[in-house]
Amino acid sequence: MNIRTFQIIASLIIILCCSPIAAQSDYVQAELERRIKTDSSFTDLENSPLNKDSIPNFSGLNYFEPDESYCLFVKVKKNTGPTFLMPTSSGALKEFRQYAILKFKLNGKKHKLPIYQNIRLMAIPHYKDYLFIPFTDLTNHIETYGGGRYIEARIPQKGELLKLDFNQCFNPYCHYSTGYNCPVPPKENFIDTRIEAGEKILYADH
Repeated sequence: MNIRTFQIIASLIIILCCSPIAAQSDYVQAELERRIKTDSSFTDLENSPLNKDSIPNFSGLNYFEPDESYCLFVKVKKNTGPTFLMPTSSGALKEFRQYAILKFKLNGKKHKLPIYQNIRLMAIPHYKDYLFIPFTDLTNHIETYGGGRYIEARIPQKGELLKLDFNQCFNPYCHYSTGYNCPVPPKENFIDTRIEAGEKILYADH
């Protein structure tokens, strides 16, 4: 563990310990701990999406406060579509197919959100049940990255609900540095409300 990683973890542990116990549910505690691990991973020189010269000054990602009302459990009605090419930030194209359209209520409004399977990952046993959920919302270009955010999920077992946790939504890596092919959320994946959960922008010019 390098010194910077230790400093980030130590500071976040202090925040956890000093927060009012009554205000922290088990869910919030788990989410804060998950963020500690995420921030720590960004200091890994070999795997961090940050430019290497940015890592020494990295003090953690910016987040909305954890809010359990943004953690939804949604029934999945499979509705697969044909393979299509999803544009990316670099101009390259990636193959996806629609797996289902989620229907849920959030912030007093009903929403629909297509979810996808990556064709290449479907051929890899560990990722065959992987679901990619890109979206844009009314916080983009203000508090959050203009190119949208992502959620990762797994196909639920028969009879189970899909966990759609916006507190765990994250920025595409192309927000942090060049060289990534980040899928651009389709226009159908716009959620007409403010998703005040998950990661915020790290760099103000994005």
